Amino acid sequence: MSFLNTTAGKHPDRGWGFMEQGAIGLLYAIVITVVLGGVWKLFSAKDSTTEVSSLQTMMSNGTALKGPNGYDFSSGASMTGFLIQKGGAPSGFTVHGTASSGTATLTNSYGGQVVMAPVANSNGYNNGFSVTTQSVTQAGCIDIATRMASAGSSSSMAINSTDFSSGQVSSEAIGQACTADSGRTGNNTLVFTHNG
Repeated sequence: MSFLNTTAGKHPDRGWGFMEQGAIGLLYAIVITVVLGGVWKLFSAKDSTTEVSSLQTMMSNGTALKGPNGYDFSSGASMTGFLIQKGGAPSGFTVHGTASSGTATLTNSYGGQVVMAPVANSNGYNNGFSVTTQSVTQAGCIDIATRMASAGSSSSMAINSTDFSSGQVSSEAIGQACTADSGRTGNNTLVFTHNG
């Protein structure tokens, strides 16, 4: 009779070791970071697409405000308020205040103020208008300015203090005019002007 114990030579299964668990945890962290980065890019692209569409709608709706005396408004606040009151505010912008009051204001998808204002020619006649959008991020500034310039939606464009009223503008010039963000806050102001 043999007294061999066949179970004594086996090592019990102790599960995963610390290294295996750490490697899987690191893999999960990398996957989550990549997914969140992709989602952030999608929302950033959505912001600039919404902004371009809203600006083009605002430029188009603004031309309907011209009367026999041109764009007969005393200020940007009154012109913007009237546009909102008339129902011409783009859905991509947020209306603040009572829309029917004529004093409501607009903000863009970056949280900056949007103002439509009359622009006078050399004779003092308000023959045009401008749309100013503020607090735009650097990436948004480049994307919006490039798209608006290629679409020909306005007679001229200004980015911060750089005026682009002399025809076509290069992507390089747009990139140089758009400034860096302060954390997550954009520092760029874009002005699109329509004459006529």
